[in-house]
Amino acid sequence: MELVLKKQNKALVERVKKALPAIDKHTRFFDRQNSQTTIQMMTLTMLGGSSPLRMLRQVTAEVEKRKSALYEAQHTVAKKQEEIDVLEEKENLTSAERAELIKLKYDLSQINNKANGSLKDIATLADAYENIMKTNGMKDWSEEEFENEEKAHHVRRGFEMLYRNLVEYSRAKEATLEYLQQYGVHAQMAITEVSGYITHASNLIKEKRILDATHLENFLDEMKDKYVNNADKISNRLFGRDGIINKAYMEKMDKRNKDEAARKSNGKGGVNDS
Repeated sequence: MELVLKKQNKALVERVKKALPAIDKHTRFFDRQNSQTTIQMMTLTMLGGSSPLRMLRQVTAEVEKRKSALYEAQHTVAKKQEEIDVLEEKENLTSAERAELIKLKYDLSQINNKANGSLKDIATLADAYENIMKTNGMKDWSEEEFENEEKAHHVRRGFEMLYRNLVEYSRAKEATLEYLQQYGVHAQMAITEVSGYITHASNLIKEKRILDATHLENFLDEMKDKYVNNADKISNRLFGRDGIINKAYMEKMDKRNKDEAARKSNGKGGVNDS
């Protein structure tokens, strides 16, 4: 830490200078907003539940955010480096210019730390992406597969919300019942199913059984499989057909995305390696 302040307590300045290297070393561990654990256990599962395709979509969204941050950092670093070069070429800097140079160098180091944090996040997300694919036996996935999975996701999510309503409030919320009905699940059937599960789980707990979250997840999977076809029935009633997905739109977008990917693979990467 370099200071050009004139009237500060020298003992305090020396104390800070001595302490900061160790603190700065560990500050670099937190050069990003979330830990690897938080990203994988919370960010990727928030609202996505246990839907692999939803989690993969979330990975792509999170990677795009970090890529944007990297491009912004790259631009800012280039601008600040130019300012540093100009000041370093000057002789006999004024106090203000010297202070400005110190600040620019500090800003540059902070930006590089944040960029490193974005790279760590992208690496973590890449690991998560590959692990999700491997765990679910997937080699590739398409927009059509994602859309086809959406009905199952929303039915499962509706039962999950209903479970939380009944545990927390002992009653179903109107929004949850409406959500389930939108995907063809009869409200009273859903309440009966979830109430039965809560009673069953309570009895197991009374018997000193130690339940973990997979017990609930398995029940939600059962509800998804049991009621997913209800979404087609309500779709048929509303739109006159089971599926409302237009594959033609996806095929056009898929071709454009493949062409774009091929173009990028033949060109240079956007973010500097240096």
